[in-house]
Amino acid sequence: MGLSLGADLEARFLAVAQRGRTAWLAGDIAGAERRFLESWEMIPEPKSAYDYGQISSYGIAIFYRDTAQFEKAREWAMVARGIYGEGEASSEYMDELAATIHFESGDLEGAFALFEPHYRKYGRRVFEGHKKEFIAFIKSRKKPR
Repeated sequence: MGLSLGADLEARFLAVAQRGRTAWLAGDIAGAERRFLESWEMIPEPKSAYDYGQISSYGIAIFYRDTAQFEKAREWAMVARGIYGEGEASSEYMDELAATIHFESGDLEGAFALFEPHYRKYGRRVFEGHKKEFIAFIKSRKKPR
């Protein structure tokens, strides 16, 4: 469990992040990006010490992935990986994020390299909460035994 932002800062942080989400849903990608980065800057250093450091870095990577800004998505996935830290669960979670970025950017080899070990270990469960295309992709690439 990370540090708390404190009630006042957390309220301001969440308001800015929500404005980013609202802008994104309205199609204002540039406005959403400004708000998300503004909320990121509100987290004190070291950002890795705060719960919102993890949540925000992951969410910003998702935003960039879902708006087809793949270079930025990769950069933020690396920020998230650094903040999530070491350990099997963290590595698997970050590999999953990176795999989705590879997949969405059209790098199917990169996606397969990251998805396949998790599919082998966990089966379909690894794709819960993700697009159905991910499980269809991995199954189409698996060699028959």
